[in-house]
Amino acid sequence: ALHFVYAWAQLDTVNALFFTYLLGCKGPRTCGYANTFYFALGVSVVFSKGASILKLETRQTAWGRASTALMTKSFSLNTGWAWATYCSTAIDSAQTHELIDPVWMYFIFTAFAWVCITFLHRKFEVERRAWDRHCRQEAETYDLTLR
Repeated sequence: ALHFVYAWAQLDTVNALFFTYLLGCKGPRTCGYANTFYFALGVSVVFSKGASILKLETRQTAWGRASTALMTKSFSLNTGWAWATYCSTAIDSAQTHELIDPVWMYFIFTAFAWVCITFLHRKFEVERRAWDRHCRQEAETYDLTLR
């Protein structure tokens, strides 16, 4: 539960910086779907890079490992929340135009989310298999045993 609270505080801080300070909006829901898209894209890029840097570091202490796990979990939660906010503001914006029935809008955005998650999961699995293959080759080269 601690990572959830930490992620929420982190997202509030990033939201305040981006939407309130930089854009002058009251929050993500009042800034329009285009700005929330840029925010979600930026959060995805920055937090993905941050998580990959944290994963590369080897922490010696239990506190260091716990803080790395806490930050990594918060990065993934915040990325998901940022994209959920984008989808919500885009649906709200589309409903104001009344061109498409709200049920169809939710269906379109659900399909969008499903395609994105499928793509990201596939990318993750490809990278994981490549990493496992690399570890096996290194273990064979240096005569090591894998856990």
